[in-house]
Amino acid sequence: MPFLKDKRGISEEFTSLPALMVVMVGFAIFFALIAGVYTSYNERMEAVDRYEAANFVLEKLMMVDGPLGEKGVIMPGGVISLPKFSSLTADDMADIRGNSSIVGVKFGFKLEVSAKYNDSPVEKGIEDRQKDTVAVSKEVPVYLNDAQTVPGIFTVMVWKE
Repeated sequence: MPFLKDKRGISEEFTSLPALMVVMVGFAIFFALIAGVYTSYNERMEAVDRYEAANFVLEKLMMVDGPLGEKGVIMPGGVISLPKFSSLTADDMADIRGNSSIVGVKFGFKLEVSAKYNDSPVEKGIEDRQKDTVAVSKEVPVYLNDAQTVPGIFTVMVWKE
């Protein structure tokens, strides 16, 4: 039985350690990539949710029987009255936010009219906005007076409370 008593064999334990280290580094990189993809996906889904919330607020405000319609700002046909929009006060904004039944988000809005008719946008309720703001815009007709209705852009900005 010389085969069983031969002690000249070479141990391979030390040669498997570098291979094991390479495999473990590969697993670490794989899990780091998966974690990055998961985080990126969650951020994108949150952004989509914020845009959907902003679009919901925009559609709710643009309804003729919505909070702006009750103030006379939105006229039949979705036309925005610039004189009434410009005359909205802070109390009107608080009333609009209260009557809109939109909970969990704060919002403000602005109306931009062509530079030929109005030199700066009219902004309402966005003085206290946060950094994490999402904006959605819609092209609308803007009533200036009985003789003029011009194109404009109505923008709603939404942020979390």
